[in-house]
Amino acid sequence: MENKPDLSFQHFQSRHGNVRIAYSCFKAEREKAVILFLTGRAEYFLKYRPFFERMNELGFTVFSLDHRGQGASGRMLDESEKGYVENFDFYVDDAEDFFKNIVLEYAKKKDVFLVSHSMGGAISLLLASRCPDLFTKIVFTSPMWGLIYSMPETLVKIIVKGACCLGFSRFYAIGKSAKDYLKPFEKTHLTQSFENYMRQQSFVTQNRSFALGGPSFQWVSESIKAMEKLPEAAEKVKVPVLLVQAENDTIVENKARDRVAANFENCRKTLIEKGFHELLNEEDEFYEKTLAEIKAFLLS
Repeated sequence: MENKPDLSFQHFQSRHGNVRIAYSCFKAEREKAVILFLTGRAEYFLKYRPFFERMNELGFTVFSLDHRGQGASGRMLDESEKGYVENFDFYVDDAEDFFKNIVLEYAKKKDVFLVSHSMGGAISLLLASRCPDLFTKIVFTSPMWGLIYSMPETLVKIIVKGACCLGFSRFYAIGKSAKDYLKPFEKTHLTQSFENYMRQQSFVTQNRSFALGGPSFQWVSESIKAMEKLPEAAEKVKVPVLLVQAENDTIVENKARDRVAANFENCRKTLIEKGFHELLNEEDEFYEKTLAEIKAFLLS
């Protein structure tokens, strides 16, 4: 059946909490380079199989993992649909172990590109700052470098800090729930492709172990702390960077991205006009423009 996983996942044990991290490799027949791809929050790498296939056509083998607490990786809470992470650095540590112990071992002397989306963009920037000489080029699509809130950010920080201090860190953040992944298409503003959105929703409803609802107060708290580190992290990245932004992104703030991007030594920015947050899951018009930018950058 189309919506059933057809890959045999491999796993490695995280250094934190012994969480099993699922990963896979999508090999190119005529391999020129290797890509490490990091997904966003509540995602799973199988979602990006069409994108990986396009990268394979360019000669790029793709490695990707499911972050702790989502996809086919282990969860930290009994409530498996709750978005939670004890410490944002655990995401980065998992990615670093995957990169150094598995991806680099495979790549040998080939170029390794780092490509990411949304939350993966925060993780990958922190990862790149730890090992700035090990990636040849870096691509960020709609990176999570500053969230858009329904209230002033200062108030968000006060509420989140208070909730965590009062012992509510594992509760859902205000307005979030276990069934957030079942929101109707019209209320998501993630992509303008009804077909793509429904395909992913069908996948998680048929494969419930992949489902992830809204974030907890702890996840929000840790993400805020992580995003505050990004300008300094960007200063350590010296390799060429491509930042692809969606003009109509209602999830992550483009102005915040611009503030982080200003700290890179070599950053090329491009705006996909009228595009929504999930540029790699968008309508063909915006998806193909995004792919063209990535292709031109990686092959240059």
